[in-house]
Amino acid sequence: MAACAANRPMRSEKAMSQPEPETVEDRLRAQIEAYHDAALAYGAVKLGLPETMGAEAWTAERLAAALGLSAPHLSRMLKGLATQGLVAARSDGAFTLTDAGRALSPGSGSTLREKLLIVVEQYWQPWAHLAACVETGTPAFDLVFGAPVGDWRRTHPKHGEAFESYLGRENFAGAGPVLDMLDVSGVKTVADLGGGHGGLLAAILTKHPHLRGVLFTQPLSSMAAKAYLESMNVADRVALVGVDIAQDIPVDADMYVLKSVLQRHDDTQARKILENCRFALTPGAKLIVVERLMPEHAMGDPAAIMLDLHMMAITGGKTRTKAEMEALIAEAGLRIAACSKTSDGLAFIELTSP
Repeated sequence: MAACAANRPMRSEKAMSQPEPETVEDRLRAQIEAYHDAALAYGAVKLGLPETMGAEAWTAERLAAALGLSAPHLSRMLKGLATQGLVAARSDGAFTLTDAGRALSPGSGSTLREKLLIVVEQYWQPWAHLAACVETGTPAFDLVFGAPVGDWRRTHPKHGEAFESYLGRENFAGAGPVLDMLDVSGVKTVADLGGGHGGLLAAILTKHPHLRGVLFTQPLSSMAAKAYLESMNVADRVALVGVDIAQDIPVDADMYVLKSVLQRHDDTQARKILENCRFALTPGAKLIVVERLMPEHAMGDPAAIMLDLHMMAITGGKTRTKAEMEALIAEAGLRIAACSKTSDGLAFIELTSP
């Protein structure tokens, strides 16, 4: 044994303290096994663990009794959640919720709980059928659920409301870069086209108390949108319009905003939306389009590539290059008055009638 040890190259103390560099196989394995983490977090949310645990310490047996679960199986799941950092395992065998776990509680202020539910219940299966999407040219969502995502959400209102609520809250939370770019001088009315429950519109109206707003929302979502706007103290300044913007935009406003909407549609539908905007624009009115554009090279913006694949799988839409966006705008009969970038890298395009 000593001879074998002597023949082995010795590592310095510093080298022994350094982790081995990650290999390509290690990285790929971690990517493949990432479903473990999302599935565990989803299970915790579906079982009601975050809201039940609160600030208390729980043994698996007591928590199982409170929720009507199998204690041995819950014990194993809690250990898995501890490896994720969603709960902490104490030396006495009890478990407590961590800050990360609390972010998955209802009313936490985070959108991660909603995102988790939407990803697992609406996106996992379509993404698993990405190959079928490439083979057929049909959105994977349609192949899995038997209907386009918009139609499916209307016939499954619980899931539709979850998505619209998430979209509204995300738009409010991420509104800063858009607000920084938005010039509302001379504007009295802003129309938010396709903004979920109106998160972006709520952010605009909160920053500019003199403005009034119009929110285009699905009829089934109007009551929830109204409740959200009331919670943001702007409902008295917003008119709700339950019309599909791909069909008509029967509202006069000084500014229309399309944020991350065109990407959800193929070129035919996106062009129709822009044409409807052109018909709605009165002299002096502006249309603001905010979208992530495709980079010239894949690694120029990996997020745009993943977004494009998501649109391909779920909605049948696409992330467009700068040239494709400019062509779409021209075909719709609109003129680009200005084009710049937000601080988070989205294209900010101001359009007017020719």
